[in-house]
Amino acid sequence: MKLLLVAACAAAVAPPVASAKGRLSVSLGDSTPRVGQSFTVYVRTGWIVPSDDWLRLIAVAPQKDWYQVVGTVTGDSSRTHANVPRDGFEIRLVRVGPTKWRASVRLQRPGRWRLIVPNGTHLGFMVPPPTAWMPWVQVHR
Repeated sequence: MKLLLVAACAAAVAPPVASAKGRLSVSLGDSTPRVGQSFTVYVRTGWIVPSDDWLRLIAVAPQKDWYQVVGTVTGDSSRTHANVPRDGFEIRLVRVGPTKWRASVRLQRPGRWRLIVPNGTHLGFMVPPPTAWMPWVQVHR
């Protein structure tokens, strides 16, 4: 009984996995690209992502619900329904250093897109991810 009580108390005060790891920043080479114009996304972590792990980057189309898209793309929610790739899609992040990642992105429709790093690992997603992990991109004609 004492063990169960200790475990419950530890779970209540333990920080979420991502915040326990440290900071994560997402920066854009161009936050207002034209339709079809390639731009670079840079992700930096405050921790070293293990070599057998990776980060994910997901683009969410204008006026689409990020939760529906992220849950569908990651496959980590059975209650989400998005039309991939129309509503959003995964973008390949490439590790360029122990704490640095980069992606080349090209968005094919105008509007206000959202890029999301759903978690500090390739598994699952936070609800909601920190705002700093979800920058907006205004794509124009």
